[in-house]
Amino acid sequence: METYLSITQINDFMFCPRSLLFHDFLRSNFSPDKFRETPQIQGLASHAAIDSAVYSTRSDVLQGSMVYSSKYKLLGRIDLFFVKSGLLRERKYSITAVYDGFRYQLYAQYFALREIGYAVRRMELYSSKDNRKYPVDLPDKTEIYEFERILESIRAYDPGHDTSPPNLVKCRHCNYREICIYFPEEERE
Repeated sequence: METYLSITQINDFMFCPRSLLFHDFLRSNFSPDKFRETPQIQGLASHAAIDSAVYSTRSDVLQGSMVYSSKYKLLGRIDLFFVKSGLLRERKYSITAVYDGFRYQLYAQYFALREIGYAVRRMELYSSKDNRKYPVDLPDKTEIYEFERILESIRAYDPGHDTSPPNLVKCRHCNYREICIYFPEEERE
């Protein structure tokens, strides 16, 4: 049986490939709340209405629906898809920049929706903290190629052979910094 990647793993991998290892290990062995910090708690709260499918009562709005892509072997949930307008929206609590990981998450949802026959015409990221919308272009050939390379990288990733130096700017914001052997001891709280 082919293993599917979780759509959320794309953004996690883009943030730090090592975070996938910690995320899966800790999810299997500990309560997730033990490693959640304020940004993750706020993010979960901002998704509550979508996850419980009470964001909208309109029948033409898919909310929190599971989707999968057999072509890319991806599985996950969309936040919101407005069927009539063709708008796919990914909600985040706070967006300070449109990171590649955010875009690739949207691409994964886009491809999954297209595979099951929906016409996605527009995509956007939505920051609930400040009520801002960030349009994201539909992927062109170059972006599809980049997306496919990232998926290959995720599938091929071997943490035992990862010799890349830590990115301390990212590490300081990582949930797993206190248990990561790559995070310098002098940086720990």
